[in-house]
Amino acid sequence: MASFEASGQPQRLFDAFWYRAGTWLAPRWVIVKAEANAQGTNRRFIVTNRSGSRILPEAAYDDYAARGESENRNKELKCDLKIDRTSDHRFLANFFRLYLHTAANNLLVRLRRAFASPPIVQPAPLSPIDNEPIPTEALAGTARRRYFNRRRQVDPLGEGQPCTWRSLLIKVAAEVIVSSRRILVRLSASWPYLDWYRRLCVFLASVPPVSSG
Repeated sequence: MASFEASGQPQRLFDAFWYRAGTWLAPRWVIVKAEANAQGTNRRFIVTNRSGSRILPEAAYDDYAARGESENRNKELKCDLKIDRTSDHRFLANFFRLYLHTAANNLLVRLRRAFASPPIVQPAPLSPIDNEPIPTEALAGTARRRYFNRRRQVDPLGEGQPCTWRSLLIKVAAEVIVSSRRILVRLSASWPYLDWYRRLCVFLASVPPVSSG
């Protein structure tokens, strides 16, 4: 709190120790976070047996805090892909709608994972224990926030939500020209996200077709 009042910037302090509650059979490793910001103070405790938590407790805590990211997948399926639109009175019709929404979500997840190109951390921070570069997943504090802010800028599709994919690749005006030999889709050369569309097309063209046998 004193550091926050002096600097005006949010402050976090971490500590870790062995602790044994009265009902526990053995001591367990506990990580504690003390935070002070404009909203006041905040204290959190995590009991963990993860390897590495004794070396980098702050990074281990941030990784646990990021578990809420998995909940975003459910929110994408419900809010962005509208899986809850089951207004038909027939079971099979609603089941087919759920099937389509789930297929769309699986397609988005596959594309997102395959197309992701996270930036390289340069220079990578060094571990205080063995002086080796710290993996991206173990970044903490300011370094972690800086990395993910940069990733959102240079790799918006790698972790992009459905609305991001819709804005950058799907929701665009185009001219469709149908002839006896082909179907031609013409996009505007001034479309600001044309480069992302080209990159995705190049990537998909490089993926080998799935065998039906």
